[in-house]
Amino acid sequence: MGWLSKCLYIQLLIPVLFSCNMDLTPYSDMTAESLSQDEDGVKGMANGCLMMLKEQLSDDTRNIYVRHLNQLTEFPSDNVMIVKSTTDNLWYSFNRQHIASQLNTTYLWYTGYKIVSEANTIISQVNINEEASDELKQYVGEAYFYRAMVFFDLARIFSFPPSQGATNKGIILRTELAENDVKERATVGETYSQIISDLHTAANLMTTRGGGISEAKKYGNKWAALGLLSRAFLFTEQYDSVVYYANKVIDESPFSLATNESYLSSFWNTPGSTEAMFITYYTSDEDQGDAALGSMYNGDSNGKGWGEVYPSESFHNLVAKFPGDVRNGLIDTVFNTNGTIATYTGTTFKKFYINKFSYQEEDKPTLNSPAYIRLSEVYLNRAEAYAHLSENDKALADVNTIRERAGLFGNELITTSNLTSEHGYSTTLDAVLAERRLELAYEGQRRDDLLRNKIDLDRSYPSAQNMDGDTDVYPYNGARQIYYIPLNETIYNSACVQND
Repeated sequence: MGWLSKCLYIQLLIPVLFSCNMDLTPYSDMTAESLSQDEDGVKGMANGCLMMLKEQLSDDTRNIYVRHLNQLTEFPSDNVMIVKSTTDNLWYSFNRQHIASQLNTTYLWYTGYKIVSEANTIISQVNINEEASDELKQYVGEAYFYRAMVFFDLARIFSFPPSQGATNKGIILRTELAENDVKERATVGETYSQIISDLHTAANLMTTRGGGISEAKKYGNKWAALGLLSRAFLFTEQYDSVVYYANKVIDESPFSLATNESYLSSFWNTPGSTEAMFITYYTSDEDQGDAALGSMYNGDSNGKGWGEVYPSESFHNLVAKFPGDVRNGLIDTVFNTNGTIATYTGTTFKKFYINKFSYQEEDKPTLNSPAYIRLSEVYLNRAEAYAHLSENDKALADVNTIRERAGLFGNELITTSNLTSEHGYSTTLDAVLAERRLELAYEGQRRDDLLRNKIDLDRSYPSAQNMDGDTDVYPYNGARQIYYIPLNETIYNSACVQND
C-alpha cells in the first residue's frame, strides 16, 4: 500500500476524527504499467485530476476541493463577514480557533495528494521524447500543472509565504510513485522551487486543448501555467521574473481583458469570458446546489444558496467610494417589499448578497465555473512587482488599466501626483494592494496579499464573531494565519512536524 492509500485507509478507521468515506479506488482504470504512450489513457488520467477538483469524493456534500479551497483562503480575509455561527468547519476560518481534525482542511489535504498521486503516475510512466506527439506532451504538461497547482494551494494554506522566511516549514513534496510514508515537510523555499519547476515544465510541454479559448481554459494550458508563474515569483519576491512572465501572458496569449460591458457576465459565465485562463468547469447537469462554491455568498430569492457571507464593512466602503465602478454590480442589495434593506433573520446585519460565483445559467443561481486564474490578476501581479521595484509609474499604469475597465476616469484614476491627495494612499504599493482587493475580491487572494507583504489583518467591523465591531487586529505572522496540518498526517507520519 502506497503513501497516499495508506494515509486514506487509516483515515477511514478514525471516524471520530474524520467522518467522510473517501473513495480509495483509482480515479481511472489505467495502471502505471499500462500507460506507456497510450494517449487516451494519459488523457483519461489527466481528466481525472480535474474531476477530483470539482466532484464530491465523500458522503458529505460539502466536501468539494474548490469549495474548501475558496473558503479556507477567502473567509480569513478582511473582505467578508459572516452573519451567524455555524457547525460547518468553515466557521474556524472566521474565528481562527482552528483544530487539527477539521473536516475541510483534512479533505483538502488528502484530496490534494490524491490528485498529486494521479499526476505522478503520468509523469513517472510516460516517456516524453522527440517522437512524442503534441497531444501526449499536452497531457503530461497538464499533470505537471495540476501537481504545481495543488502544491501551491497546500503551501498557501498550511505554510507562511517565502517573504516570511524561506527556511520555515512548507509542505510534504511527494513527487515519486514509490515513496516512504514517513517523510519530512520541505522548507518553504524548497516548496516554491518545486512549484516553479513544475510550472516551467508544464508551460514548455503544453499548448492548449480544443479549439479556441473557451475550450482551452477548461484544462491546464500554457498560458495558465505562465500566469501562475507570475504569481509564484511574486510570492518568492523575484520581481523581475514576475514582470517577465506577466509580459509574456499579456503580450502573447490569446486572452484579453473583458470589456466594461461584459465584466459582470465574465464571472457569471466564465466559459465565455475572454480573460478567465483556467476554470473549474461545471456543466448544467453538475450544479452543486447548496454545496456550490457560491452558495454561502448568495441566497437568491428562489431559496437557492445559504447567503450568510456578505461583504465586510471595510470592503463595502471601498467599492462604494466610486458609484460608477462596475464592480459594485457584484453585490446585490436585498430589499423588503416596503423598499427598506432587508436584514438577516434574528440579526441586525443588512443583506448584501455576493453574486460573483452565480448565474452561469439564469435558472440555476448556484451553477458557476469559478476561475482559478484570470488575466486581471496577471496585470496586478505585474503592478505589485513594479511597485516593489520602485517603478511607480508603470505600477500605476497597470492599476489604471484595471480601473478604466471598471468604468473609472479622470481623478478616479491614480497617479503619483494624486496618490495621497485624492486617494489617501501613502505609497504606490498601498494603491496596488487596494486595487487587488477590489478586483480579486472573494477569489481567495486577499489573505495572501496581506501575509506576503507582512500586513496585519484588521477585522475591526461587525460580524458574527465580533458583533460590536470592536478592534480585532491579528498580526501577519500570528500562528493562526495558517492552518494545522491534518491530525492523521502527523499521527501516521512521524516526520511531519505540526504547525505551532
